Order: sequence, then structure tokens, then C-alpha cells
Amino acid sequence: MSIRFSRRDAITLGGSLLIASCAGNQSVDAIESPETWVPDSNKDRLIRAAMEKHQVPGVGIAVVDDGEFIWQGNYGVENIETGKVVDNETLFQAASLTKPLFGYVVLRLIDDGKIDLEERLVDTVRPADLADTEWNDQITVQNVLMHQTGLPNWRPSEDETALLEAAYEPGTAYSYSGEAFFWLQQVCEKKTGLGLHELVHQYLLEPAGLTDMSLLWLEDRADREVYGHIVTDDGDAALSSFQYAHVHGARLAEVANRWGRPMRTWRFQDLRDAHAEMRPHTHSAVADYPVWRFNRPGAGIINSASSLRTTPADYARFIALVMRNEGPAAISADLKEKMLSIQVPRSETGPNRPIGLSWSLQPVDGGVAFDHWGFNLGQHISSGLGDTSNRKGLVMMTNGSRGNAFMDEIGPVITGTNYWSYVGV
Repeated sequence: MSIRFSRRDAITLGGSLLIASCAGNQSVDAIESPETWVPDSNKDRLIRAAMEKHQVPGVGIAVVDDGEFIWQGNYGVENIETGKVVDNETLFQAASLTKPLFGYVVLRLIDDGKIDLEERLVDTVRPADLADTEWNDQITVQNVLMHQTGLPNWRPSEDETALLEAAYEPGTAYSYSGEAFFWLQQVCEKKTGLGLHELVHQYLLEPAGLTDMSLLWLEDRADREVYGHIVTDDGDAALSSFQYAHVHGARLAEVANRWGRPMRTWRFQDLRDAHAEMRPHTHSAVADYPVWRFNRPGAGIINSASSLRTTPADYARFIALVMRNEGPAAISADLKEKMLSIQVPRSETGPNRPIGLSWSLQPVDGGVAFDHWGFNLGQHISSGLGDTSNRKGLVMMTNGSRGNAFMDEIGPVITGTNYWSYVGV
């Protein structure tokens, strides 16, 4: 198999949970929303049948009700070869569900006076491979959170000379960009002096009690992480021949142990230095990679755009926090209003759906539904949804290459609504 470090082009068109076929800002129509989204025995049977149909080995599902996490369901196995079952301790790669979580941390930093929505990124960090253009100099924190930077999702991984460059004037159009989030990560690290994991831990995970989240692969939690799976030409699920996070993470951990400096504390520069010192890869997918390719954000395993690993339950607790906005990890009322109100309306040339600050949004009767979707290496596919009108939420996480088809089928089964309409991948 060949390794990919970018999400499919379809994601730049707005691949996400909420219904893409709704015109403009039309509200989602309920089909027959059940009183609770906790699956009953019949829905549980349908979940298992859909897993078999789509050959998804492992699934974790979590439900929010009345603004509180109330239930987690575990299905299948973490690794089809070992047969280790998914349980409450299983960690899934949340992929791009990392973005709204990191975006929330940025809002916490704004409340703390460390950063401002309107400030330019270049005033704090100018990446060495940033093109010298007027548009690049204009990019603000708000542009990043609203996906209006003009930057690409990820630059071509084969081209060492490809500079980071905005394709249009920031703030004038939509462009889903992991590169932009990674640049903002470096700004936040510089502002606080903290590496990504420590930053998120201090401003969100610790005050919110999200003990099963981390922003990187960790050696002491490796046995809790799922493995990625593909579907063979025969239509059967199979363990992927190369488990990038497990193999690459272990090599970086060796460097951390030599340094006596835990990976939890690393900033981007530490990651770059470790890439230069790590033991060479032997798998054909990456054996000939020069160091610069590992330093590209899309290949990073400490990354504000895609490196979160979590239990479905903890991500459901985060969705509940966004919904309630209470406790020591809450944000100011005006920032919550901006986060969950439409900042970028839907357009034919932009996103499939309106965007707030880090979340995709869809008006619903009596509130708004917010969501995001994640896709790592075509094998770790997840989704998260919250609906402020009924204070319900749903998280689904998978470890198979057809996880999107599974969620597309099971989402309406659980919620009784037509939230789901995925861009095909």
C-alpha cells in the first residue's frame, strides 16, 4: 500500500456530517427523532450488520443527551489479527476532529489575552517556507478558524520546493486548510512557550477532565490505540500493511528517551530535530523519504489539524462542553456566539455548508447543529455532531477504510434525522 498524508480533495468541498443537500441555510427537517439517541437492541443489531456490510472491524459510538455524555457503545476489534476487542479504553484517531478541538483552545487563549482573532500570523511566526506575498501577510487567526486563508489543505508531498502560499485574498473565499491550522499551532506555541499537547492539556483537557485525550501518539498508551484496516479486492477487511502512527511514533519515542525529554512536551522545532535523528524507516512506503518530507505538516503526528487520539466518550464530553459552555473550561459568551453562528455562508463555489469558528454549521429549528468529520490515511474515519436545539450529540469513530459509508448508513438509524450526507471518498 502507498501512504497518503492528505485528505481527499473531496474534503475541500465540505465533506461533513450535516446534510449537504439542504439549499442555502434551510433548516434540517426531522424524520422521526427518537427521545434518546442511545441505540436499543434493534439499532444495536443494525450497527453490527452495517459493520459487516462495510467491513469495518472496530467502531466506538458515544451519545450526548440533555447536554451531558450519557453512553458509549463498543463494537468489534482494535486489530483484526490480534482480535483485541474495542472497549471503553480504546483510543481512536480523531483525524480532523482535532481542528474544532484546537480551535476551541485558541478561543480559550483569546479569553486569556494571549492572542486575538484579528491578529496576523506573520507577526508572531513566519515559516521558513512561506512565500513572500501580500496575501500571506494578511492571514489572521480568524481566517484560519473560518477556513478562509486561501492556503491549501496540504502542499504536494513530493515537491520540496513547494512554498506555503495563499491562492486568493484571505477572508474572501473558503479553503479547507490543515496547513493553516499547523501554522496557527506554531503561533500558539510561540505565544505560550508550550508544545501542542501541553498547551491543549493546560487550556482544555485538564480543566474539562478529558483524561483520555492526547495530541500525539504516546508510548505508554500505544496498546490502547486502534490499528488501521483496508478492504481487499476480495471485499474482506485486512490489517493495513503499514501502521504509520505506531511505527513512526515508536521511532520518535526512541529519540525522546535519548534526550530525556518526553514527547508530550515537544514543540514543532523538537519534532523537526527528532526527525533528523530518528532511526530510518524500512517500510517501502516511507523508506526513501528525506527528512523534509517528515517535517511537512501533513506527515506530522503532533499536529493541531489531525493528530488527536481519544475515546469516543471523551470527544462526546467535549461536544457537551461546547453545547453547555459551563465550568472551568468554558469560553466567554461572545466567543461561543461567534463559534456557533454562521461566519461564512454557504456558496456554490465554497463550502457545502456554512462555517462558524472551526465547526461546520446547519440551522435547525430552535438552534444550530455543529459538526466535523475526520479522515486519516483512508483508514481512521470519525465524526462528531452536536445539536443545540435538543441538546443531543453523537460521536462515531472507526478503524476501517469504509468507515464513512458505515456512518452514512448508521447516523440516521441512531438519530432518526437526515443530518447525514457525506461527500463520497
